[in-house]
Amino acid sequence: MASKDIGASEYGGFLMRVLITGITGFVGSHMADYLIKNVPNIHIYGLRRWRSRYDNVQQLYKNPNVTFIEGDLTDRSSLSRAIRISKPDIVYHFASQSFPESSFVTPILTLTTNVIGTTNLLEELRDSNECDPVIISVSSSEVYGNPTKDEIPITESNPIRAANPYSISKVGHDLMSQYYADAYDMKVITTRMFSHEGKRRGKLFALSSFAFQIVKHEKSEDFEKEGNWCEIYHGNLDSVRTYNHIDDAVRAYWLAVEKCEYGEVYNIGGDETYTVGEALDMLISKSKNPEVFIKLPDPDRMRPTDITLQVPDSTKFRETTGWKPTKGLEDICDDLLEFWRSHKDFWRDPT
Repeated sequence: MASKDIGASEYGGFLMRVLITGITGFVGSHMADYLIKNVPNIHIYGLRRWRSRYDNVQQLYKNPNVTFIEGDLTDRSSLSRAIRISKPDIVYHFASQSFPESSFVTPILTLTTNVIGTTNLLEELRDSNECDPVIISVSSSEVYGNPTKDEIPITESNPIRAANPYSISKVGHDLMSQYYADAYDMKVITTRMFSHEGKRRGKLFALSSFAFQIVKHEKSEDFEKEGNWCEIYHGNLDSVRTYNHIDDAVRAYWLAVEKCEYGEVYNIGGDETYTVGEALDMLISKSKNPEVFIKLPDPDRMRPTDITLQVPDSTKFRETTGWKPTKGLEDICDDLLEFWRSHKDFWRDPT
């Protein structure tokens, strides 16, 4: 099913209404920032849970083009209300339990939020008589699990081999999204974004955790003392990732709306491939005193199962949209370190 070009020019001055689920999160907040900056005649409706932290969206509170709506993926009445209020032309579905490590501890919550919650949202959109939006359903590269070496780079046709509760939940999210596109002719585009990082990333994720630890040492009174060593605790450093900057990621999500075909699945990923250990070394090299840091494995950071080889083939998406990354791991490391160095509530142990 071919998509309709819904670029801003088509609206001819009419207001474009966008519903962002998970707007208080890492990607959702960056998506809102991108749209406000780059898309004219737009109003954003952000679905937020009452218990969410709002650090990422403080810059949006006084913006007249942003309306926050309280709701939860597991509460269909709140989703129905959000759709009635927003009447969206576009839905960006970012809301999820997004921490793979946490999914080992809370598998039921992870599955409920990501599978049942996504189904709730799609059902409410299907039942609505007030809108027929383009839906960007944000799946994950983790659905591929651990490919074999001869399957690298990973294409959209690669087997799905989910390897942890989070990736299993995203398989459910992914397949339900495709089902609603096929069964009900809904305008669903499913994306499988590979590793993407940048400022505001929570410190439960590896690179942000490393940057947080580095800056915590830099801010300590003992950092400049002679003979002082600074430990960086880590999990598996051998996992291979292709890192994509968050600015490139949200631009890709906008191009998906404009250019991609309904009912299709698209890999999106960067060009630069590193091990997690190499990314850590780059962060340490950008610290205020790289020589004092030592790396120590932490058993609590080792996952029972780990997805270790994530290298995408994004040819389908790039040929469809013309997208290509403009930033790399150097920019990611700079942004993460600057984010934690400038965090005004750093010592409150922000997540």
